[in-house]
Amino acid sequence: MSQTLDQQRATLAWQYATAGMAQHGKDYKGLAKGAPALIMNSGLMPTLAFYSGKGNAARCLLDDLIRGLSQRLAGHELKAGQGGPLFPKFMEMLQKGDSRDYLRYTDEALELLKWIRQFVDAVEAKEA
Repeated sequence: MSQTLDQQRATLAWQYATAGMAQHGKDYKGLAKGAPALIMNSGLMPTLAFYSGKGNAARCLLDDLIRGLSQRLAGHELKAGQGGPLFPKFMEMLQKGDSRDYLRYTDEALELLKWIRQFVDAVEAKEA
């Protein structure tokens, strides 16, 4: 039996939230909680660029988003740490794609973040 889209997103989000909280604790949690608003106010590409230029927790969330979007919309399964290095190519793909694709990626990012935001409250955080 196949999974629903929400189950697929939840599976990815649980993995990302668990690893992100284990590595970066409240820094990852804060970024994950604010990410949907940042995307809605600034757009997907500016948000990804912002995370690329910030600290380790932001780059971890960037990696998670690129990995999740690549898996869900392009069928490419990437391991932890493989999404961040693809940032320039990912941005180029978003720039050159048509508006429907950009909106699909934005919508998918928001759906994935919906789950990550909830799960960061449910997993163990890194000790400060």
